[in-house]
Amino acid sequence: MKKVAVVGGGISGIFFAIRMKQYHPDFEVHIFEHNDKLLKKIYATGNGKCNFANTGSLKGKYKNEDFVLPIVEEFNAQDIIDYFYSIGIVSKKVDDLVYPYSESADTVARKLLEQVDKLGVNVHLSTEVSNYQGNTLITNKGDFHFDELVISTGGCSSSKLGSDGSIYSILEKHNYKLAPLHPSLCPIKVKENTKMIEGIRSKVSASLYQNSKSIHQEDGEVLFKKDGLSGIVIFNLTHYINGLKSLDNIKIHLDFAKGQNEEYDSLLHSDLAAYLRNNHLNIHNTVFTFKDFYGFEFSQVSSGGLSLDELNNNLSSKKERNIYFIGEVIDVDAVCGGYNIMWALASAEKVAKNIK
Repeated sequence: MKKVAVVGGGISGIFFAIRMKQYHPDFEVHIFEHNDKLLKKIYATGNGKCNFANTGSLKGKYKNEDFVLPIVEEFNAQDIIDYFYSIGIVSKKVDDLVYPYSESADTVARKLLEQVDKLGVNVHLSTEVSNYQGNTLITNKGDFHFDELVISTGGCSSSKLGSDGSIYSILEKHNYKLAPLHPSLCPIKVKENTKMIEGIRSKVSASLYQNSKSIHQEDGEVLFKKDGLSGIVIFNLTHYINGLKSLDNIKIHLDFAKGQNEEYDSLLHSDLAAYLRNNHLNIHNTVFTFKDFYGFEFSQVSSGGLSLDELNNNLSSKKERNIYFIGEVIDVDAVCGGYNIMWALASAEKVAKNIK
């Protein structure tokens, strides 16, 4: 009987364990999680509503998309919707975004954990993995022998929910190449003073530039912070900022009244209108200068991680036998909209189907 160890009890690791047991009921599958509960991070997904898929185009949404898209297309949004329905998660669509009908992450977590219990997956909570050697996983609760090891620990984002990046020091001991890690899908700090308009929200058309070259544009809502910008449209810009070779000379141009010619007072919050007027700023082209990302604790995902150079197309290690990687631990991330969970699920499915 084969023993399969999964390090990391987030949605990717949980889904892998479930699918592994469904494909091979005779396998012994163990999840090792350093938190005191599974799926801790999923409750924060989509502001608690858990946007778990997107039926729109995948083009231009992922870092390293040439590697990612064949895997995500193999287990696509409809496959996820169908599988979730089969375990009791009814979905609803808002445009291209797919949510549980309840609009509650608790529904997704509860139904996945029901499968973990039903299928007899072994769960080890509050268990710290310090290393692995050969076919032995070394933990604070003793050593564990495995035939296959799947690493699904996430990146560095939201450490209080479990993804603290500790796996990367272990991978460095095993001489894996890592892409530099940065927060992504997070607020940004800007050089301009925004304290006067802290807390104000406004619909904008946001454009990202570097050295006067247009990088990306999209419409959405911006939320002003005392030292920077937030909101989903800004979160998405961070994905494209992380794709740049340097963080120098980055500008965010905001159009607060796209297609409109009226005066500030009739279009904007009075404090925002006063801010633009007092600083002699153009309502159609207010420019902010990128200073830094907010930290990993404020980010939804990490950009960077295990280099794709270390992986085969089936997500097995090129360096070590019987070692696989899934989810955010790999140098793969995407914009908001369910794409990151789709990668977590699709990569888990890929490895579950590959292990025989």
